[in-house]
Formats: sequence, structure tokens, C-alpha cells
Amino acid sequence: MPHPLRSRCSLRSRPLLLAAILGLCATSGCAGSSPTSASDPAPETIADASADVTDTSTAGDGAPPADADLPTDAPADTRDAASPSKDAGADAKSDASADTNADAPAGCGAWAGDPKFTCSADGTTRGKCVGTTPSVEPCARGCLREPAGTDAVCLATTASWSCSGSYGTTRSAAGDYDLTAFGCWKDAAGTVHTDPGDNCIPTCLSKAIAAGLCPAGATGPQCEESIDWYTADGARFGCLQRLKITNPKNGKAVIAVALDYGPGCSVEATVGQYALDASGRVNQYLFGSDQGISDKSLVHVVEVDNSTPLGPVP
Repeated sequence: MPHPLRSRCSLRSRPLLLAAILGLCATSGCAGSSPTSASDPAPETIADASADVTDTSTAGDGAPPADADLPTDAPADTRDAASPSKDAGADAKSDASADTNADAPAGCGAWAGDPKFTCSADGTTRGKCVGTTPSVEPCARGCLREPAGTDAVCLATTASWSCSGSYGTTRSAAGDYDLTAFGCWKDAAGTVHTDPGDNCIPTCLSKAIAAGLCPAGATGPQCEESIDWYTADGARFGCLQRLKITNPKNGKAVIAVALDYGPGCSVEATVGQYALDASGRVNQYLFGSDQGISDKSLVHVVEVDNSTPLGPVP
């Protein structure tokens, strides 16, 4: 129960003068109902007592105290200083929802909005959202991306080769390719290497410049040398698609970007296998030297998110 209000007269009472004081209080209003005179000190005790009443009001049935300075019909989000106001905007609403659902399940997470299987950013799994529950499957050999509205699939263990036209447009269902070298590039020491059999003007040059991968106004060779970690096969994977290329024999892997078209179907036909043209920098890192189609230097290729940094994979 809250403490009763105490007037200054009641604090000054003495047992021996009780009757006299009671009489005095009857005429001077010591019960606190009459206003104090201008010469009286400020009523600190009354203020303290009011604080006692407010502070102890939750000790009863557990109901929260009402805010005395607001009308009783004020909206809850106005009376609660910790809650965002209704006109605080979408950000405040999102923050409030995040707080409310802090202990709730994360839902579909990275797969939210994906009713069909899609590949993970690192290409190791595929997943989709079923209601509010993610359905995720690991892909032992990596995930093969498919057009929107079509389920992505896990790479198979084998694939039959096919290539028609000037250059390959079909991806290996197993993710396996024979690595070959092409293009202009710089080694770790900054030495420029050219390619007598290639003009070093990649098909995806304008897109690479627009994306900021190459300097504005760069020539083909300047673009290739500035990127260094690149491949052809842009007709298979799409211009600027990033690929994780792994040498299964030594475990070394790099991230490279598809910058050109090719290689020619006639080249692949000599070995009946999918080929991946890549810069000398990629070849040197994975195999220690430039590779040709007759070397049959097998690499495994998985598509990864285009924000993945280029270069060797730690």
C-alpha cells in the first residue's frame, strides 16, 4: 500500500502538546487541504509522498501504472516511449517487428521468396522456401544454376559432351572441363603476357567496363590485364558470371569471371570433352604452366555469386 501523505504540521507534533496542536491544526488547516501561505517553504514532503504513491503502484495486482501526464485513451505506442510512433516510417516498423520476433524462427532466410530450388551463393547447396520453412539439399559436386522459374540441380557425376555451332553454349552437367589458356594477362611480378593466337578483345568488354571491372575506356588487352582472373565460356555461363575453378588433383581453386566467348566447338571435338578457356594467370596458379586441349587438364567448375572476390581461394 502507498504511504499516506504527511503535512509539515504532523511532522512537527510533540506528545505533550497534542491537544493544543490538534486545536491549532483545526484552525490552520494542517491536514493539507488549505493552501500554504506565500511565506511558507515549498512542500517538499508532499512531492516526496506523491513519488512514493507512483513508485509503489505496481506492488498490488501487477497491473502497470497509468501515465499521469497522458490521457487514458492515448494509443499504446504513444504512451510507451520505447515503441516507435505510428508515423515513424517503414524503418521503425521493421525494427519493431525485428524486436518482436527476436525469439521467432528465422524462417526461410537466404531462400525467402524462392518457391523453386536455387543455388546457394557458394554453389555448394540448393534450397527453396516451402511456406516459412527452408528445404535445403547439399550438392556434393556443386549446384548447377538454371533459369528463373526452373529448379536448379545438383551436378552429376558424369555428362555426355555436346557442342554445335561456333562455340559451346551448353554447360557440363557434371561440371567437368579441360582447361586451356588464352588472352593477355599480368603475372604476380607485373610482367605482361600476350597471346599470339588471340586479339585479347573479349566479347564482354563493354559489360565489364559498365560493371566497373575494367577502367572506363580500356582497350581489350588493358581490360584483360586489369582483371587477370578470367575465363572465356561466356556463351555458356553468361557474361561476367563468376566461377570457382578447382584442380581436383592438387585441391587448388580460383574464382574467375567469364569475359569472352569460346572455345570453339572444333577445339572441343578433338577430345570430345567440354573445355574452359582461361587466362594464363589461372592456368599458372592451378597447373604451373599454360595448358592446351591435348593436355586434358581436368578442372571442376561451379558457378558462384557474382560478389565473390576474384583470385585464389584460401
